[in-house]
Amino acid sequence: MKLQFCKILLMCLVFALSVSNAQENKFHINGFFDFEAEVSNKDAAGKNWTFDQHHLNIITNYLIDDHFRVSSEIEWEHGPLFSSSSSSGNIYLAKAFLEYKHSDALLIRAGKFLSPFGIYNERHDATPTFLSSFLPQSIYGNQEQSIGGKGRLFAKHSTGVQLLGSLFWDNMSLKYQVYLSNGRGPNENEKDNNSNKGIGWRIVFSPIGQELSFGSSFYSDRNGNASNTLQTTIGFDVEYNFADEHIEAEYFIPKLEKVDGQGNPNGKFRTVNGYYLLGAYTFLERVTPFIRFERFDSDVDIESNTETITTIGINYSVTSSVFLKAEMQLFGFQKSLLENYELFVTSIAVAF
Repeated sequence: MKLQFCKILLMCLVFALSVSNAQENKFHINGFFDFEAEVSNKDAAGKNWTFDQHHLNIITNYLIDDHFRVSSEIEWEHGPLFSSSSSSGNIYLAKAFLEYKHSDALLIRAGKFLSPFGIYNERHDATPTFLSSFLPQSIYGNQEQSIGGKGRLFAKHSTGVQLLGSLFWDNMSLKYQVYLSNGRGPNENEKDNNSNKGIGWRIVFSPIGQELSFGSSFYSDRNGNASNTLQTTIGFDVEYNFADEHIEAEYFIPKLEKVDGQGNPNGKFRTVNGYYLLGAYTFLERVTPFIRFERFDSDVDIESNTETITTIGINYSVTSSVFLKAEMQLFGFQKSLLENYELFVTSIAVAF
């Protein structure tokens, strides 16, 4: 089945390229690629230098007319290989939606889209668009759910409908996005496995052009991957850009419903919080050293439960589309069973 899926994807790409040659003014294709090398002193396995062909994403946009477009994104992650005896990596559809544009102030999307949460979730794996090799784990990392596995504490993808737009007054602007989705679940792209819908919004206010912006995000659903527990997350962010300086910060507060002895939601909640602060300065329009500090607390009612990551790195713009990165990440844990460790990562990211 997976091999057949790969063939279908390849055929779609060939078809897309042929269409783009015939209708260049309507069809646009681009994407991004990255490659990493990393080593750490976390354990014996981490001490081995490791290469990772992490992402290859193909993004397409077809402009039907002045009002309608279809957008899609396919991701090949970790150099996927599928055979009858083994498999590795991953291939999936990151987004596919139809958009209707009435005006800049009102657009409607229907389909699968990246949930508009925080500064980075809509960029998700597009490493050419951010300084570091990895997103801040305090906000975008996989954390313990109410019960079961790990995941982001809001939906990375949503299948449903979205209203969005931008409003402008002189040098000020307000961007809004509100959406209704199936929420998270075992088959969320096809059907909802409970009566609750995922709801969310994101608002970004820029009072002085693009130099300064304040954002707020919200997401809530009954997580079908975590015993239908109610999970609600609100976040706040700020970005400041002036000349060669860049500062950004994010803070979020998830509330995760607990379960009883039978694994059913019990109406009690675990409160989580996390934040990060990043500062950067660009020299000679190419070299950008940065430092980022982040903190995550998986339960604010439990003491000595926090994790911190301090990242010191540099981003070098070879061209406007090719970036070299190197960074050292220092992991600290208050939990006595977890030992602090360091991770070194270097990568190349390409936008095309």
